[in-house]
Amino acid sequence: MDFLKRKHRVGRIQFQGQSIVEFTLLLPLLLMMLSGLIEFGFMLNEYLDLIDTTRETARYLSDRPPFSQGTDYNEDFYTGGISELYTTMQRAGWIDLDPAVDDVIISVFSLTDWSTITRYPDQTDLNPDPRSECGVLNGGSLGWRYFCNKTTNFSDAEIRDRIDNASSIPPNNGLVLVEIFYHYHMRLGLPWITAFVGDTIELHAFSFAPNAYAEP
Repeated sequence: MDFLKRKHRVGRIQFQGQSIVEFTLLLPLLLMMLSGLIEFGFMLNEYLDLIDTTRETARYLSDRPPFSQGTDYNEDFYTGGISELYTTMQRAGWIDLDPAVDDVIISVFSLTDWSTITRYPDQTDLNPDPRSECGVLNGGSLGWRYFCNKTTNFSDAEIRDRIDNASSIPPNNGLVLVEIFYHYHMRLGLPWITAFVGDTIELHAFSFAPNAYAEP
């Protein structure tokens, strides 16, 4: 009887030792997965802040005239939108746009009978930000670009497709589109993450809002 008890006790010790070895082998993998979840949690949080920023900026611009006379370029409309955008981002406290790689793009659309779309502002060589040099035309099909690093992700054809699929948008309407291109830098910067996705990931957030002043 004592022999059986000793044998059972020895078997249990061996099983516990095997569990410790298995846990030790799996621990690095578990830590890598946990750190990845934390890193992408940071990124998701910043992406949600970007979406909120574009929504607040689009709402702000929805009540303001994008034209000075007729359909002439109204610089105050765009610079006012940039001011509101930065105010919203400061409340979030996480995001700081890099003038060298990031960008903010604002486009205004005049819709006629769901088929005819006119984008504003017209192309201009005005430089909206003294900290950057566009070197190319701004506005038009490129969108009004604050840092002139990116161009809009929405062509006129894509806007038309979205309108065709959105029965809630009435004809003879105006829209404003706000886009943010932001390069998220890994906060943890762990090599087993950056080896697969790099040190930065480009995020693109956007929001539409109606603008009665842009109605045809």
